[in-house]
Formats: sequence, structure tokens, C-alpha cells
Amino acid sequence: MALTTGIITNTGSPNATNLVINIGNDNLSFSSNVVYHIYVWNALVSKALIYSNSLNINANTSQILSFNITGNTSYEVQFLVTGTVPTDTVINVFGTDSSGNVIPPQNVLQQELTQIAQLNP
Repeated sequence: MALTTGIITNTGSPNATNLVINIGNDNLSFSSNVVYHIYVWNALVSKALIYSNSLNINANTSQILSFNITGNTSYEVQFLVTGTVPTDTVINVFGTDSSGNVIPPQNVLQQELTQIAQLNP
């Protein structure tokens, strides 16, 4: 099941300089695999893939990832979660300012992610 945050506008004050992704696998027995793609839009409104990776999340563990998105007017994160029980993997995305403070309008919690047919290339 592929998921997306949708395009998040990053032009307010303050704007996000970093993107934080919290991934937790709440299953007690099975690991999951998470593929993520991070896209940004600059002032020219051209979409660019800036980060892409696949990682294994062991049972009952979590990972917190942080990425620099300074200077981009918008961003989007897409995920593909696979495994025995992919629905036990919970993903939340936060935009943070240069001091590490969460920017509330740029929070996308698990229940707010939108299902898509596939990850964009």
C-alpha cells in the first residue's frame, strides 16, 4: 500500500528547514520494510526527488529520520510499506524550523496520509 502526505506548502513564517519522519513498527513479531521518496518544489515549481531509500523496521522498534529541505516552497513524502502486517507500521511526518520546533500546519499524522496506486519514480 503506497501512501502520500500530498503536497505541503512551505512558504509561511516560519517555514520548515527540516523534515522529520517518525516510523514505528508496533507489531511484536514481524518486521516491515518501508520505502520512502521525498520530493521538493523550488521557486520554479519543478518537482524533484531529493531523497529515496528503503529500510527495515524490526518488530516493536522505531526510527526517526531527518532531512534538510531548506529553500523549497513545497514538499511531499511518499511511502510504500510491506511486510507480514504492514498496517502495524505507523508513520508521522513533521516540518520543523531551524531551531527544531514543529510547525503545526505541516504535521501529517498516519490517519491523514492518502493512499495512492504506486510511488512516483
